[in-house]
Amino acid sequence: MTEDENMDKEPSASGGSNPPPEQPKRQNTSMKIVGYNLLALIVYTLLSRFAATDGGAIFDMFFVAIHVFVCIIMAIVARSWVWLLSGILVLVIGFSTCVSLLSLGNMH
Repeated sequence: MTEDENMDKEPSASGGSNPPPEQPKRQNTSMKIVGYNLLALIVYTLLSRFAATDGGAIFDMFFVAIHVFVCIIMAIVARSWVWLLSGILVLVIGFSTCVSLLSLGNMH
């Protein structure tokens, strides 16, 4: 076996034939998932605050519960921790938003 044949079979230490790592692309995708989930939370929270007069907090609680359930199902299907963490983030922010909507509703 010559040295040229040996170099063709083994990857070089400098990484000349190896593709670059995919870490930045995966991190960007993860941030998009979290961002879209937060955007959806903002949209239906604003709709529940301004569109519904008396049942705004109930409307918001309903959609937060559905949103968290969908995130958990997506975490299981996609086998990705990003969906689960996104669901927990939606739950924490959504719960605090519901509490504030209820307290603002009682101040009138």
